[in-house]
Order: sequence, then structure tokens, then C-alpha cells
Amino acid sequence: MTNPFELTATDAIKLIGNNKLSRYEWVQSCFERIREKEDLVKAWVYLDEDRALEKAKQLDNENDKSQLGIPFGIKDIIDASNTPTGFGTNFYQNNVPMRDAASVSVAKQSGCIFIGKTVSTELGHRAPGLTTNPHNKDFTPGGSSSGSAAAVASMMAPVCFGTQTTGSVIRPAAYCGVIGYKPSYGDFDKSGILPNSPSIDTLGLMSRSVEDIALFRSILLEEELVSIQKVDLSKIKIGFVRTPHWDKTDDSTKEAFEHFLNLLRSDKLNVIDLEIDNLISKSDALHLDISGYEFKRSISHERFNYYDQLSDQLRNGRLNDGYQVSNKNYQLALKDLSILKNQIDAVFDKTDLIITPSAPGEALKGLEYTGSPIFNTTWSLNGNPCITLPLFKSKQELPIGCQLVARFGEDDQLLNYAKALLEL
Repeated sequence: MTNPFELTATDAIKLIGNNKLSRYEWVQSCFERIREKEDLVKAWVYLDEDRALEKAKQLDNENDKSQLGIPFGIKDIIDASNTPTGFGTNFYQNNVPMRDAASVSVAKQSGCIFIGKTVSTELGHRAPGLTTNPHNKDFTPGGSSSGSAAAVASMMAPVCFGTQTTGSVIRPAAYCGVIGYKPSYGDFDKSGILPNSPSIDTLGLMSRSVEDIALFRSILLEEELVSIQKVDLSKIKIGFVRTPHWDKTDDSTKEAFEHFLNLLRSDKLNVIDLEIDNLISKSDALHLDISGYEFKRSISHERFNYYDQLSDQLRNGRLNDGYQVSNKNYQLALKDLSILKNQIDAVFDKTDLIITPSAPGEALKGLEYTGSPIFNTTWSLNGNPCITLPLFKSKQELPIGCQLVARFGEDDQLLNYAKALLEL
């Protein structure tokens, strides 16, 4: 018999609806799994077991089928009421907000059960926390949503929230072998989430099934569930994008993608090599200026009051980037970005779906560096929806993610494509 913690949210909800599983049993099983795996994985900074089990028991007693009971965790730069939000730092350990982030409040209103806060890198930047990769403890889980990716991969929770400014959902999900989804910019409300670069920041989701992503997307949008639809991939145009960073990609990833593309072509799918290196290079430059300038402003309190407690990675990274950009140059970058977004959108006149790596390769050995986001920058900056699928394995048996990107606003279709590719 399958343990409840192994279930996807979609499958567990069906069992609850048929009175074959209680919400209490589901949540209790997740905490049992946490006790089994947490000492090694270190995905959590705060757990709320008593309140979560009490809420599950209450929902079971009320027996309202609209109250879903999905256990979920959130990255520790997202507020939950009466729960510490440490922002991945040591100096905010006593910061206890009274207010839920909008996304958390909406999820709770649907009967989803908050179970805890997952490890974030420092202020959502690069300095890693203690989390390890569930596939091999000596390898990074990625960042900055490291705890969320590791928690889902370890089956401690079916769904966790992350955030992305560059590659902080897609990369850790790829490294940990789960599905990571970043919606079109603006789809999910960001109030109650620590700003990093507000023009780019996006709340994202991690799960073990595309159906769970679609379900939680509908929950956060407060709309009726849009079910995954079958699509005929032979009728769409698929663009493979190597990017100017292909030479930085490891051999396992190159071989996996070349083999995958050959399989798609042998299935008579219309796959073309899409050359947009100039747009990606423009994105890289604009992202550096915009994210740096906005990050410097967003963490003004921390740089003025806790500068000596900030890591070298943060001080010498995006914060330093921000010091190099004047307001005039920032305004020019925003103007250039508005042009670039139209150019990126026009790319989808030639292709329905872009396939590209999620990261330069498998998770890196060591916990000091969370990896490079070079394959994510363009889509984060331009606000496109993207999803990573755990399609490949490296020679070391570590996951390698395949990133899918769609036109801005075509999230539902992106999820349909993702499901279809998983079923090939």
C-alpha cells in the first residue's frame, strides 16, 4: 500500500473524496516522512506540526469537499502569520509577522494546510543554507529555493512555494529532480514576500506532477480548476534553444538533449534549432543592471543595519552590481526591456514551445555554491512562463532538468505541453 506522503496532491484528493484517506492521515504521514529524512536533507527551518494536524482534524470533521487539505511548505522569505520569517539570515530569527502573504492566505482559504517554512539562501540571493541534495548529500540542491525543492523531492510535502528572480525555482527543481514552475510575471500576487527585484520577482511552485501544478495554479488564481488537456505535439512547432552558453554546458546534458531531440524528430515532431543568441545576450546585460539596482534598494534596511553580517557572496554579488548602476541607466534599462519583451514575444510567432536546458548540468558537488542561472535569466527577465521536467539522468545518476518555455500568458498551454512530453 502506498504511504500517503508518496501521493501527489491530485491523487490524494481523489482518495479523500472517496473516503479512502483522511486529511489527518495525509498530513501526519508527511510529518512522519520529515522525521525520517530531515536530519540528512535539512530542508526545513520551521515546522508547524501541532497546528497543521489540528487543522487537518478540523477539516475532516467538517467534511467539506471544497476544503482540499493539501499539505504545503513555503520558502522562508514568504510570510505566514504567527510564524518566524528569517529570510535565510541569522539576524531575523525573531521576526514573526502577524499577516499571511497573499498567496499563503489564498491557499489556506482553500483548505490547504501550511506545514512549515523551507530553507532559503540568504535574502533569496546566493549564500546557501544547510540543505543537501536528496539524491546525494554531497551535492548542492540549488538555490535560492533550495529547501522547497529538496522537501518535495524527499516526499516530505507534495507542493512547496519558491520564488524566482533569475533561476531560483527552475534550477533547484532541476537539481533535485522535481517539477518546478514559474508562471507568467504577475500571475501570482507577491505581497508578503521579501522583494529582491520587484520588476522580475515571481512566486513559483514545486511538485511531483504537472497536475498538481495546474491544481495549485488554479487555487492561487482563485479560479476554477483548469484541467490538463491532451495535445497533439505533432501539430506544434518546437524550438530548441542552445543559447550563447552552450559551451558552458556539461557533456551529460549536451548528450541527453541531443538524444532527446533525435527521439522527438523520429516521432515526426517539428523540431527546429532556434537562434536567438542576440536576444539572450541582451537579456543577460539588462537583468544584471535591473536586478542589481532594484536589489540594492530592496535590501536597504539590511545593508544599512546589518552590513557586516551579510555574506561576501551577497555583498560582492547582486548588491555590488546595484552600486554600479545610476538611476538614469536603470530607467534606460527599463525602456530597453520593454522593447526586448516585444522581441521575445515575436519569437513565439515562429514556435509554440521552446526547449532549453534548465541548468548547465547536474547539481554541483559541494554545498558552497548553488549553481549558475544562465539558462533562466532571459525567461525571468521577460516574464515568460517556464517549467522544468526531470527527464534525464547524468552519468552519476543525478537529475538533469529540461526547461520548457511558452509565450507570455500561455501558462495553461505550457502545462499541457509538459504533460504530453512526460508521456512520450
